[in-house]
Amino acid sequence: MKKTDQGFTLVEILVVIALIGLVTTFVIPSLSGFFKISLGSVTREFAGAVREAYNATVMTGKVHRMVYDLKNQQYWVEQGPAKVALDTAQSREKDERKKRLFKTTSEKSSTPTFTLARSITRKKKDLPRGVMFEEVFTEQSDKPIKDGLAYTHFFPHGISEKTTIHLKDNSEHKISLTLSPLIGKTKVEDGFVPPETAVLK
Repeated sequence: MKKTDQGFTLVEILVVIALIGLVTTFVIPSLSGFFKISLGSVTREFAGAVREAYNATVMTGKVHRMVYDLKNQQYWVEQGPAKVALDTAQSREKDERKKRLFKTTSEKSSTPTFTLARSITRKKKDLPRGVMFEEVFTEQSDKPIKDGLAYTHFFPHGISEKTTIHLKDNSEHKISLTLSPLIGKTKVEDGFVPPETAVLK
């Protein structure tokens, strides 16, 4: 009677384990490198948009602002009038009170003050897959903004709001972007840099 083999031999199991280890060694660093490249690319694009928004503000005399959508992981640039009140938690609360009090005139006042600056960002830009906003610090907020919308305003006289943006990826790599309030420059640093310690040169 012929004896049939059942299961795997020890050698076969060791070979499979070795192959799994080999694949893991090559695949995980590749994914990590992919996310690092994505962080680098979004950083360059973002810094370019900031610079263009700053220049457009000075040239046109109209207020511009960077918009960060932390819910949908998007950013874009908007253009407004020459003079505009900052969009803060207090101003939004005030606007909501006005809408509730004057419901009949709400349609007339619903025209947005800011519109998409198509010469800078033709549409809302998605962050690359695997890259996300962690939080945004602005001069208009006492606490880090982790959800909803955040803004950096650029004013015609060459001043903007100092802002620190923290980005991260699926591999927990982090980058800190700090926007200069004077020259429209973006400083990029590896890791999580608290806004109070971010120094612009």
